[in-house]
Amino acid sequence: MRRVVSNARGRLFPGTSTHVVMRASCLLLFGFLTGDSLRTFRRMRSVAAVVLLCIGLATLAVASSGGDISEYYASSTFSCTIQNGWSFVIVRSYCSYGGVDSNAPATLNQAIAAGMPYHDVYHFPCIGVDASSQVQADYNQVHGLFGMMWFDIETNPSPNCGWSDASTNCNFMLQLIQAAQGLGIHPGIYASAYMWGNIMGDGCTVGADNGVPLWYAHYDQNPSFSDFSPFGGWTKPNIKQYWDSVGMCGINADADWYP
Repeated sequence: MRRVVSNARGRLFPGTSTHVVMRASCLLLFGFLTGDSLRTFRRMRSVAAVVLLCIGLATLAVASSGGDISEYYASSTFSCTIQNGWSFVIVRSYCSYGGVDSNAPATLNQAIAAGMPYHDVYHFPCIGVDASSQVQADYNQVHGLFGMMWFDIETNPSPNCGWSDASTNCNFMLQLIQAAQGLGIHPGIYASAYMWGNIMGDGCTVGADNGVPLWYAHYDQNPSFSDFSPFGGWTKPNIKQYWDSVGMCGINADADWYP
């Protein structure tokens, strides 16, 4: 994920403080090596080895794991996930049938109580409900509890909420983005390349054109962006949903990751 410095409470994009610490540590290491100890350290054959070590440490330090959920969980469950490496959770706040998820505020509060560093929400749009109205309703119930709102773009099976033709859908997507931004919400978009092409059309770039981050899905069990191919105008993703189960703490969640 591109790292964006922000002061918003719980926003998924943390700042760069960890990276700065790692950089400083590596500079100290290089300073140490320029002294007499360099002769001993030559066993590593090359200072390039130190460079690779620092890159590896920095990657480990900033990579983040988490998950997205559509059910209520207590703080004890979130505490367990944190102990097992989670630093973020994305909670469903708006349902496919065109109404808010009433569990969302309580779930977010439980995540906060457990000390979850970052807590976002995802909004499953219903095209049968006015874009501005549904974003407003979602915002009203979770205001102050989330960092970003991700619009979930996938097949919607709910009555009167299914997607229309690509042109109509793309325009509706733009309305959702504008409604969110008008409320001061930082929006993101969740989609796979397949779903985006089928629903919005390959030529729809309203997300990328408006600087909206991408959370993409590809179930390859590989927490990396090595599989990513550009779509929808995005050349780089921000989060990856890489599997449909995290397999820990009794939580029903998809597995997500960002670097």
